[in-house]
Amino acid sequence: MLKKLFKGFTLAEVLITLGIIGVVAAMTIPTLMANLRAEKLKSQFEKTYADLNVASRAFYADNDISFRDYQDSIYTGSQYSGTSLKYFMSYFKGVQSQGYSTSFENRRGLKNLNLNGQEITQWPCDQSDMEMDISGRLFSMDDNAARYNFPTGPKICVDINGVDRPNKWGVDRFVFVFTDTAAVVPYTGISWNGLTFQEKDEKIIAQYCSTSTITPVHSCAYFAHKNISPTGKGNYWRDFLKGK
Repeated sequence: MLKKLFKGFTLAEVLITLGIIGVVAAMTIPTLMANLRAEKLKSQFEKTYADLNVASRAFYADNDISFRDYQDSIYTGSQYSGTSLKYFMSYFKGVQSQGYSTSFENRRGLKNLNLNGQEITQWPCDQSDMEMDISGRLFSMDDNAARYNFPTGPKICVDINGVDRPNKWGVDRFVFVFTDTAAVVPYTGISWNGLTFQEKDEKIIAQYCSTSTITPVHSCAYFAHKNISPTGKGNYWRDFLKGK
């Protein structure tokens, strides 16, 4: 077959051609794979964001109260949000409780990684067990919203591809927050451990979606949703996350 295909070419010319094809493939395949990964993560993020809002609005329709205000109404002084997370997760399919985040990760041999690849022990949402839905996504929740006198809360964290790697904050782990208007939006507060007002200045928000951040990056959902890089250069999924 090769003899017919390359009839009229010298062996040297054939080898050069094959070499060029190999070089081009070596240069383009990694880029292609990176782009496919970026598109998959972007799609998983967008579906998760949409599903959170569908569930939040369904909760409001059924209870005539936003999830944020519902938490306020049942507050007894405890920070724990596990019971209310289970209630919210009833709007998702095939949910199973996985236990507390640290014990779950230890059991599954997973690492909790920051955006720079450093392993960390902190969780922005550590007041509930982890709940896994039918698609494998992992959900956890932070302090009861009533602990803070803000129009938002509580924070809800989602690993958009479950146990699949890389399990990095800002790549496949993101932080959102409920609002008193029955929406779920990217969390942009300045504190990962607790709750603060939603920051609107992108330069400040970008400080908490950076590889130089030591504590868990917690504002990346804002840039992921807009698909803009917190550095101000390029987009989020292909440019900012390149190599991360």
